[in-house]
Amino acid sequence: MAIGYAAGNLGLSATRRERRKGLLQLLLRVEAWLDARRDARALYAMDDRELADIGLSRTDVEVLNVASWQDRLPAPFSR
Repeated sequence: MAIGYAAGNLGLSATRRERRKGLLQLLLRVEAWLDARRDARALYAMDDRELADIGLSRTDVEVLNVASWQDRLPAPFSR
C-alpha cells in the first residue's frame, strides 16, 4: 500500500501517461502516413483517362506525392 502512495507522490503515473500519449501520437502519425501511401498507390494505378475523370493529371499526382510525403512521416523522421 505504501508503494502505491509513494509512486503517486513521485509523479510516476504522470510519466507513464505522457509515454502512452507520445506512443499514441506516434501510432496515429504512422497510420496517417500509411493511409496517404495507400492513396498515392491508388492514384498511381489509375491511367490518364481515369485521372482526368477526377480532374487530375499525372503531373498533379507527382506534385502531390513529392510535396507532402515528408510531412506524413512520424515525428522523429520528419524534416
